[in-house]
Amino acid sequence: MKLTTDFPISLNRKKILSSISKVVSYLVFIIWTLITVVPLVWMFYTAFKSNEEITLDPFSLPHDLFDNFHDEYVVIPQALNVRLPYDPDVDKRERLIIESTTIAPQRRLMVFFLLKDKLPPELANLKVGDRLNVSQLPFGMKMNIHWNTIWFNFTSAFVRAGLAGKFVNSIIYSVVSTFLIVFFGLMIGFALSKMGFPLLSYIVGGLIGLGYLLSINSVIIPLFLMLSSLNLTDSHLGIILVYTAFGLPLSVMLCTSFLTGIPDSLVESAYIDGASTFRTFISIIIPMAIPVIVTISIISALGIWNEFLLVLVLASSEFTKSLPVGVFSFTSQTSTQYGWQIAALVIAVFPAMIVYFIFNKQIAKGVVAGAIKG
Repeated sequence: MKLTTDFPISLNRKKILSSISKVVSYLVFIIWTLITVVPLVWMFYTAFKSNEEITLDPFSLPHDLFDNFHDEYVVIPQALNVRLPYDPDVDKRERLIIESTTIAPQRRLMVFFLLKDKLPPELANLKVGDRLNVSQLPFGMKMNIHWNTIWFNFTSAFVRAGLAGKFVNSIIYSVVSTFLIVFFGLMIGFALSKMGFPLLSYIVGGLIGLGYLLSINSVIIPLFLMLSSLNLTDSHLGIILVYTAFGLPLSVMLCTSFLTGIPDSLVESAYIDGASTFRTFISIIIPMAIPVIVTISIISALGIWNEFLLVLVLASSEFTKSLPVGVFSFTSQTSTQYGWQIAALVIAVFPAMIVYFIFNKQIAKGVVAGAIKG
């Protein structure tokens, strides 16, 4: 009788413990998700806030840049520090220059150039210092100001920090360096796992593995001195070579582990059929290593895309700077344009997020595949 009564009790205890463990697991997962997602959500909606809004209340929802149909503007003279969106030597039509009194007032940032021949006479004849409301303007001008105000931070980030060129540089660094990391990593992994020199493979693999313990931050000074002596600072080639060197250890370790699991008989059969080592590598090894190739490519590309210190130190001209350095350029000793900086950060983060969400399953599969032999 005692056994029959204890069995349901122990079963109920197991169910209770299982339910508690599930609740705790889900609670931890929810908290971790919030810790990860909430800052991203804040970053995205803050990119649509003016600098004044961010300073006054960093966590409020955006308002000033969206609710702009009744914004007040003041007529200003054509000053030297106002960016002209047209060539005055080619386009000589008269314009009314207006500046917002609510968004970056008196800083010559929110400025529009309205053609006088498209304005009503009472507006076209306004003098410097006179004020007007956006709602008084013709529909086309009103909508142009509306959309330009909403996207003010993003357009300013692109124009004033030259993010377009830095965006291209980041793509060049990520694509070229990742290709070299994957290609050389596969070649070294193939040599270490299939060439039949076990002692030499262990020594070479161990030396390459030591490189994984080093980071760019720890050797940035000797690295800068070495590249300076080779005239490779402030050059795309020098930065790509450094990224490739620091990405190879992880690539070699993953490729070696993955290729060790490929049967030696496949390589031997290719040799028997008359294939050269390089042909075997191209025709057999690369097609079978697609999972680990995808994994290394994504990890390397995302790491290079987000890397900051190396380009900050090695790139002294706008021609070679990357996107993270462009994000940093809105900070100075006197002030920080938070709206522009956060908008630039969104521009930098968005492509990386898209790549990760598309290929996150391939990353997991590649890591698991590289860890399993046979």
